[in-house]
Amino acid sequence: MNIGLMLLYENWGDNFTKAFENQHEMIMLGEQLGLDEVWITEHHFNKFSLSSSIMTLMAYIIATTKKIRVGTASILTPIYNPIIVAEAVATLNILSNNRFNFGVAKGGPFNKQNELFDFENSREHMLRDLDEIFSYLKDDSAVFPKPIGNIPTFIASKDETSISFAAQRDLGLMVAHLWSTDIIKKMIEQYKNAHKQNNPPRLMCSRGFYMASSNDEAIDEALPALKRFREQMEQQGISSPIFYDENYWIENGIIGDKKTCLEKINQLKELGITNLALKPISNELEKNKQSLKLFSNEILKSL
Repeated sequence: MNIGLMLLYENWGDNFTKAFENQHEMIMLGEQLGLDEVWITEHHFNKFSLSSSIMTLMAYIIATTKKIRVGTASILTPIYNPIIVAEAVATLNILSNNRFNFGVAKGGPFNKQNELFDFENSREHMLRDLDEIFSYLKDDSAVFPKPIGNIPTFIASKDETSISFAAQRDLGLMVAHLWSTDIIKKMIEQYKNAHKQNNPPRLMCSRGFYMASSNDEAIDEALPALKRFREQMEQQGISSPIFYDENYWIENGIIGDKKTCLEKINQLKELGITNLALKPISNELEKNKQSLKLFSNEILKSL
């Protein structure tokens, strides 16, 4: 199992510059501690999550790191020209010396985003665009540059149509941090049923993360961040009951002491997760760094 970070470029202090600095500090620490990957979201019209210019962030991270893989979680392909995405993907693949992961999504239920971008039939657009992007990466296309190696590709979706599309092309899937194990099991089964050799998917799973010396300490630190995150979702017009159930957050996160975190990671590994992305959940940079260091010292080196 590859273990990495999931970052949203959260603007906790209402300071754009500081938000970028803080998130990049987490990336550099992750590489120093030996994490395998970092995944970056794409959000628009969102003062809290500043990862709107995802290609720019990818290039900057690649330029300032040496070993850690860098992935998009995910590029919203319906709002881009497929040629532009293909050119960017190949360029990032080359600049990173083949350590770029390509994740795509159709876009979430965000009111402003859907109002200002054309997201009608977005799932159909995403799947069609992805095939077109792949065609431009082939040697016989007129789009350049060409990638220097295989680009691991993941689709963020629990929709059966998207899962079947991924299975038929041997692509991976991505699991959001609030999707339960029951949802994951169903995704795996649908993928296997659609795959010509009944193979399971390569599966990237994001999980809210905070590790401390005790479960109570970890939960006490996580709850204020969960409340803030819920408020941000409400401001964007999302009122799903899932954002009000703190027990569900804790249950589906990797939040707790060493024993709890290790048990949850092993459960995900046994389930079939191949790439685990930890979403640091504290509102404070130093506490997230402390949590990640504790994880590295007590769990990462033993996995």
